[in-house]
Amino acid sequence: MFKVLAARKLHTFTNTLRAMRGWKLAKNLMFAGVGLLMLAALYGGFWRLLSYLEGVQLIGPMLSWKLTSMVLLMTFSMVIVSSIIISMTTLYYAFDLKFLFSCPLDLRSIFLDKALETVFYSSWTLVLAILPFILALGRIKALGAGFYLAYGFLMVPLVMLAGAFGILFSMLVMYLFPSSKTRDITWLLGSISVAFVYVVFRFSKPEQLLRPDSLEIVAQYIQYLQSPTAPYMPSWWVTKAMVAYSAGHWQAFAASALVLCLSTAVIYAFIYFLAGRLYMRGFSGAQSSPRFKGGRETSREQRLALRWPALRVPLILYWKDRLMLARDARYWSQIILIAALIAVYLFSIRQLPLDTPDLKSLVSFLNVGVAGFVVAAIGLRFTFPAISLEGNSYWLLKSAPVSAASVMREKLMVSLIPSLIVGFLLITASNRLLNADLFISVLSAFTITVASVVISVMGIGLGALFPDFNVENIHQLESSYGGFLYMACAMGYLSLLVGVEAWPVQMHFAERFGRANAWDPRAVALCAAVFLVLNFTALYVPWKLGLRNLEKHEI
Repeated sequence: MFKVLAARKLHTFTNTLRAMRGWKLAKNLMFAGVGLLMLAALYGGFWRLLSYLEGVQLIGPMLSWKLTSMVLLMTFSMVIVSSIIISMTTLYYAFDLKFLFSCPLDLRSIFLDKALETVFYSSWTLVLAILPFILALGRIKALGAGFYLAYGFLMVPLVMLAGAFGILFSMLVMYLFPSSKTRDITWLLGSISVAFVYVVFRFSKPEQLLRPDSLEIVAQYIQYLQSPTAPYMPSWWVTKAMVAYSAGHWQAFAASALVLCLSTAVIYAFIYFLAGRLYMRGFSGAQSSPRFKGGRETSREQRLALRWPALRVPLILYWKDRLMLARDARYWSQIILIAALIAVYLFSIRQLPLDTPDLKSLVSFLNVGVAGFVVAAIGLRFTFPAISLEGNSYWLLKSAPVSAASVMREKLMVSLIPSLIVGFLLITASNRLLNADLFISVLSAFTITVASVVISVMGIGLGALFPDFNVENIHQLESSYGGFLYMACAMGYLSLLVGVEAWPVQMHFAERFGRANAWDPRAVALCAAVFLVLNFTALYVPWKLGLRNLEKHEI
């Protein structure tokens, strides 16, 4: 029966490819080309890094393999966490599960089909991301095509093992606590795990690999390089196998590969056995609806709407969004990740090896672009999907006496305040850590405030231009064409913004270096005019296009 399900996925994939015509095919080819360019850029960066490490006398090869073991360990950990989150959707909340259970199919076959789907969705992006690293490693070590085939062979059981931990965890939790609330708790635990892995990895200061002199005793450094990285984890088995292959030790390679494959076979046989006993109870419990307390008491927004009738529409819409935020654990889980991102960001700023005050002030100015990127990344998760997250209930807003412009304005107000807080916090804290001068501090704070407003407006406008009210997973919106266009527009806007202000900043530093008549009023006026035109265009065009599309949208 599993063959039937596998053939179904294969036919779905081939039919999707055959159905691509015209503009849809052109869009997919364009985005595939952009993805290949990004992978090529990663390959170039990894090649330069590994070339530097390999060139270090005596310890160069050990440095490369140590870094490889760390990369594989991080990949393995992230696949585990990702599978915990994704398995809840694929195993218990996928749209086709009710149809599959109504078909004459074996329970374990359905489970295995969804388990492999979980492994794929939780690992494909991470596997693609480290592919340039492996290609660069093979080139630096002068290994042939067989090395890449061996890597591909080893990665299959590695990601399957990582996915198995998440699948087993979700299955046991849903069996013991068969409720739709369990999914929310699992999302929170998964987000905490992601944040923990991310923060621990950054706070471990991996840059010490490039600075052996930072350790007091060189022997300790050599011992650190030679010691296994998490020796009982499958990621180390893969590293051992790759090292053995590069050295031509085929027996050691076969032993590590055999342990990896046997472990994968054993754990999946165990999961397959448990599925017949546990899966149906968890699936049945997942279909229950959560209960919400109250609902009859008049809210603050309702009382304010009665007092100020002119603000009735935005207040009622805000009340609805506030309830959605309080009830959906996915939002709170993302807040945990944002807190981890801010902590790592400020830690990285503090660790920058900057000596002179002028260099610190220059980095503070350039930091506007990096902080703007963080704001845009947060907007990709919260602001851009705001319209689409109305989902199947959007017809209520469409049929209500509420204009599309009112809906967009209310969504903007909800997302704008957090964006302003995050952007302003990043810049002011960074300026404080770097001891930036007054001019740069004021300019960067003003710029990030304007940029936060523009990026939020851009997110709502492009979200209304590319709405998807039938989306199952928020990550589908983030990786959609609209999400890519939003990030591309945000990055282009930030680049132009920093470029426009670079001229006045250059005059400021020229004055600090003692140059007479460093400021040119005409140049400052020109930069101010370009600044206004740029921000007006970035505000007006996406908003108008999104409003026009949302007004024409039919349910």
